[in-house]
Amino acid sequence: MKTEKGMLHWLAAAALLGTFASCETSDCPINNVVYSTYGFYAFTEEGESPVGLLDTLTITAAGTDSVLVNRLVGRSEVDLPVSYSAPVDTIVFHFTDTLRRTRRDTIWIEKENIPHYESPDCPTSMFHHVTAVRNTHFLIDSVIIANPNINYNVSENFKIYFRYSY
Repeated sequence: MKTEKGMLHWLAAAALLGTFASCETSDCPINNVVYSTYGFYAFTEEGESPVGLLDTLTITAAGTDSVLVNRLVGRSEVDLPVSYSAPVDTIVFHFTDTLRRTRRDTIWIEKENIPHYESPDCPTSMFHHVTAVRNTHFLIDSVIIANPNINYNVSENFKIYFRYSY
């Protein structure tokens, strides 16, 4: 009886050791969502100049109840997640001034979705190539594509230029 118990303990220990030995460390990204970076600019006599937000900015994904950024003030750039597989991302910028008046601008980003594989052990990530961008013109004058490739390499992808009245 003692021999069988000892053998059972030995087999359990060997199985546990085999389980840990078979695990290999993977270099999979923790999060497979990529982010795009939007810089805020104004036209000046010298060209362009980065600007900090004067109004409070809340950013939502159109057609959902998702708030991507809530009550951002004073920043000159923002990072936003990119949808996994939609061909067009529609985001709404809600600018609220000190008198609590809210003005909205919408940006539509057309993109190609490119599957990206790190290794067979990792889930598929989706990289994106921006093909076009358009926007409404209440406070935002224009949106320029600075870098059309959205992936794990962080860089400014879009430049948002505000109207003079902002």
